[in-house]
Amino acid sequence: MANTKGTKKMEKAVVVAEEKEVGFGGLELKIQKPTLNADKTLSISGNFEELGNKIQKVVDKYKNEVLTEENVGYIKNLKSQFVSLRTGIERERKEYKKVYLDPPTKLINAMCDELQKIIAEGENALASQLDAYDQRRKDELTVILNEYKDEAAAKHNLRDEYKDQIQLIDKYYNKTQAEEDSADDIERQAAELEKKQKEYDSGVALITTECNDAELLPDAYLRELQYKSAMEIILEIKQDKKTRDEMKAKEAAGEKIVIGEPITEELKKAISLDSKEDKEELRTRVLRVTYKPEQAKLMASFFRENKIQFEFIQTDF
Repeated sequence: MANTKGTKKMEKAVVVAEEKEVGFGGLELKIQKPTLNADKTLSISGNFEELGNKIQKVVDKYKNEVLTEENVGYIKNLKSQFVSLRTGIERERKEYKKVYLDPPTKLINAMCDELQKIIAEGENALASQLDAYDQRRKDELTVILNEYKDEAAAKHNLRDEYKDQIQLIDKYYNKTQAEEDSADDIERQAAELEKKQKEYDSGVALITTECNDAELLPDAYLRELQYKSAMEIILEIKQDKKTRDEMKAKEAAGEKIVIGEPITEELKKAISLDSKEDKEELRTRVLRVTYKPEQAKLMASFFRENKIQFEFIQTDF
């Protein structure tokens, strides 16, 4: 029985020895210097196939290996050899790239960049010439289009403020745009503006007449024509006249008339402070001002003419 056990141990030792024969034996990747072929392609050689076959042989033998007490140490050692191979291959790849591939790549990039600079200089010079040529064409065309604009404005009796609204739009300058089509479009704009001008003049006449009848100044109402219809303004005039007549009636009856909202405590304090004699002292008031669009310029002019400093802090739109 003792001899039998000894025989089995010996058999296992033989198996382990056979297994140990399947390794890498210090083999590592070596890549040769590239050579230029007659067809201007590069040939790169090395022991890729030899190393690949050896690695594959080891992988095939041990990838499904069942570990035992006898072979676990060797498998661990073999795994460390795989790590060494992996890092060695990566090191060889980087070194080869650094020595043989990066320098010519950098050189080619530098030479091509220099050529591109020369090309860019030529492109930019020609582009500038073409832009100048096209601008001259547009300038000459603008003279012609303005003549059509003058003719259309005269034909439709447009005042300057309406004539200035005729636009020389971008499509007029397209090379595919016919001059006659641009002239027709300018004529169309002038006809529409003539209608707009007549509507405005009619509104001015109606508002002026209504204001005269109501004994009101028309200027403020006329400015509203920029964003209101004449009929809306006439209704506003009638309401203002009605309000004025009601106030006159109250005044005639001896009633106290209050225009606007009652004065607040804050305003009382401000008035009290402003009544002091110190003319050099600068004071700051925070006001909320509500106004119509046409009153904006008047309000700004008032501040500037009276040398009152102001700034916009917040708006409600």
